[in-house]
Amino acid sequence: DEPEMRLAAQNRYGDLKDIMRGIAKRVGAGRVAVTRGHKGSITFDSKTGFHEIPTFTDKVVDRVGAGDAYLSVTAPLMASGVPSELAGFVGNAVAGIKVGIVCNRSSVEPVPLYKFITTLLK
Repeated sequence: DEPEMRLAAQNRYGDLKDIMRGIAKRVGAGRVAVTRGHKGSITFDSKTGFHEIPTFTDKVVDRVGAGDAYLSVTAPLMASGVPSELAGFVGNAVAGIKVGIVCNRSSVEPVPLYKFITTLLK
């Protein structure tokens, strides 16, 4: 998430995009994603630039695990070459469902995810 990225960069107030670019360069990553809570997420791809993805829900029951849910989907998508803006979109959809689940009572299942994404795209 953003506070952790800022901590890693030792830069509390600087421009987040500059921080992301610097972290990507420092670790040799062509692509980086960061969650921003109610502000959504930002992905960075050294070839296509930055993509800001909004949140897809305003109904928050429990935030616990939303970042983990985002990462568990976004990381493998980005590693497999899916465009970073699409990976961030799917990650935000998963996180949007996850914030509606109390604690870890259930996981985000594929069928509700597909339905949620279909609704978003209509």
